[in-house]
Amino acid sequence: MHNLPFTGERIVPGATPAGIFHEHEMRYRFASEFVCDRQVIDVASGTGVGTALLMKSGARTCVGLELDFASAAFAASSYGRCHFAVCDASAACLRDACADVVVSFETIEHLAEPGRFLEECRRLLRPGGHFICSTPNRGLHRWYPPNPFHVHEFYPLEFMRLTEDFFSDCRMYGQREVVVPFHVSRVLITRFLEVTHFKERLKRALRRPAATARETEFSRTSRHPAYEIKPYNPRRFVKPTYLIIVARKPAS
Repeated sequence: MHNLPFTGERIVPGATPAGIFHEHEMRYRFASEFVCDRQVIDVASGTGVGTALLMKSGARTCVGLELDFASAAFAASSYGRCHFAVCDASAACLRDACADVVVSFETIEHLAEPGRFLEECRRLLRPGGHFICSTPNRGLHRWYPPNPFHVHEFYPLEFMRLTEDFFSDCRMYGQREVVVPFHVSRVLITRFLEVTHFKERLKRALRRPAATARETEFSRTSRHPAYEIKPYNPRRFVKPTYLIIVARKPAS
């Protein structure tokens, strides 16, 4: 069904581990509540599976912007109701104020100039339009090995303050809450097993490949409670793995 490799950075239908697939699915389901009869832009749209869900959710038009040519070509050949273009997230090939909603999931942490990216998203929006953006929570991800694709990861307050420099009415949400002491212990144990190569030896002994998602399309009806998105509620020992901000372009 696909000829794209799964690198961990883009959803590849039929090749992505189930947990990652459903995390992204729930983000797009969350965004779909804002798109009915709206003109929508999906920045860093990857293979287009999320862009297609936004279109199916009632968007008037939906344009996906993606830097990777192979991913954009896959999207264009798979989701004909949407439009896709190859361009940089910080230099979109679209005119000013052409959208009612701009969605961008797991993009900002890849960019050397996040402020320039937010300024570009604001440029694309009409006054009063919605901006919906997600990023890993640095408060938890600092315990993981460095991600070679990430330039800068954000703590919640840092993410909020930067977004408020460009947008108004900013509201923060969290996804996949974990109990921090247990989560950190598990991450450290996993890192130790990887360093000692014990984890790979165990996989080979059990011969159990990582489960991929059975579905190849995002759904508006399927439920995955572990990946639900909730209003951000800062607590000392419980934190979300991902942060999502919903904001507006000022009306004037």
